[in-house]
Amino acid sequence: MSLSLLKSLIPKKKNQNESKDVIVLDKPRLDALKTFTKSLKIPMGDGQILNEALTHKSYTHERKMPAGYHNEKLEFLGDSVLGLVISQHVFETYPEVTEGGLSKVKSVIVSANLLSEKAKKINLSQYILLGKGEEKSGGRHRPALLADAIEAVIGAVYLVGGLGPVKKFVLSMLAEDVDNVFSGRIEKDYKTLLQEYYQKTHKLAPRYDIVREWGPDHNRNFEAACVVNGKTLATGTGKNKKEAEQIAAQEAVKKLQITLSTPSDHKI
Repeated sequence: MSLSLLKSLIPKKKNQNESKDVIVLDKPRLDALKTFTKSLKIPMGDGQILNEALTHKSYTHERKMPAGYHNEKLEFLGDSVLGLVISQHVFETYPEVTEGGLSKVKSVIVSANLLSEKAKKINLSQYILLGKGEEKSGGRHRPALLADAIEAVIGAVYLVGGLGPVKKFVLSMLAEDVDNVFSGRIEKDYKTLLQEYYQKTHKLAPRYDIVREWGPDHNRNFEAACVVNGKTLATGTGKNKKEAEQIAAQEAVKKLQITLSTPSDHKI
């Protein structure tokens, strides 16, 4: 077989954007992405993957862009990468942790409520591309949407820079929160706290109703309402019903200004 024929049989290496339509980013958008990545010290690449991570499907639909150009797949990837980074960090930093303890830590750290707070701190909302309807409905500040976006950014950082940069990015935001879980400064079970409060003060028990759910099967979002004596006290959104209920309880605890006591026998 000739060398030229052999070369013709070797598959050509594809560009990471070759399999889908490339979106032309104008200078203002590129400048905005550069500002964003520089402030967080994360790799940007050519901006395509990061821009996709910051594109909500409402914007894609409204602008009649390629159907797959939005952040849902990157959010799915980022969720897994985030779990890996946090698990490795806990495994290395707290060697005494049990498998059950690791799951409990992850349930607190990798939650829509906490991630949305981190998204607010890095001003993520100002870089997200939203459709007009989603914008008008307050989507730019919706916790579930912000949490999805920050996970998509984590996925983008992983694809562009690999595990090293994404590990630095994730731990710069969340390492302190992991420590707070182990020290007892983050209360894990707001539902129990709220129930004890109402049983003691009103002889009542809060009820939790799932009032809304949305998203594809692999990435469902749930909104739960915390109901006391027939009235909705607070709502919360999460990746599953349990998380949504916990966040609703957490919001109720904040609203009622219930003091979070640190349990003396706190163990992970």
